[in-house]
Amino acid sequence: MMNRKKKDNDKQPDAAQPSPGDTSPEEAAESEDSQTPDAELVENELKEAISSIERERDELEDRLKRIAADYQNFVRRSEQNIASAREQQLFDFARGLVTVLDHFDRALEVDPEKTSAKDLMAGMTMVRDELMRALNRFGVERMDVSKGEPFDPNRHEALMRQAVEGVETDHVTAQYQPGYTLKEKTIRPAQVGVAE
Repeated sequence: MMNRKKKDNDKQPDAAQPSPGDTSPEEAAESEDSQTPDAELVENELKEAISSIERERDELEDRLKRIAADYQNFVRRSEQNIASAREQQLFDFARGLVTVLDHFDRALEVDPEKTSAKDLMAGMTMVRDELMRALNRFGVERMDVSKGEPFDPNRHEALMRQAVEGVETDHVTAQYQPGYTLKEKTIRPAQVGVAE
């Protein structure tokens, strides 16, 4: 019987023996030490990836700042160029008008006692032609309307409606004042009479 008890005791697990799942603190530390190189490798790779992303972010921020500065410089230069072009056009326009003023000044210096009406009219025609040339250089054109043309409210201003024989309804009967356009845009419509 004693043998049997001894055998039963041999079959019972020893409470002092650790089970395969149980580890002592020393063994846990040893297993952490054995896993540390892998963890350190992953940690180093993550740090490198983060560092790379931060560098890329910094480079993109720098590029964005340079692009924004370039755009601001472009806008500023464009505004300066537009202002300069306008100023040059105004300068050229004024220079063309000064020539017309010179003709007026010469006309006013003429002695009226020694000038015929015919000469005066020739001088006025010359001044008017010079003014039209100055305006033409900037795209200003005179717009004359002929009797019988269809009335166009974008180009004509009707001063009166009248019945005129031989002219269809809503067609021009007469021009009272010419119109002017600037590059095909109406500056002032021609003043006309329109048939009823």
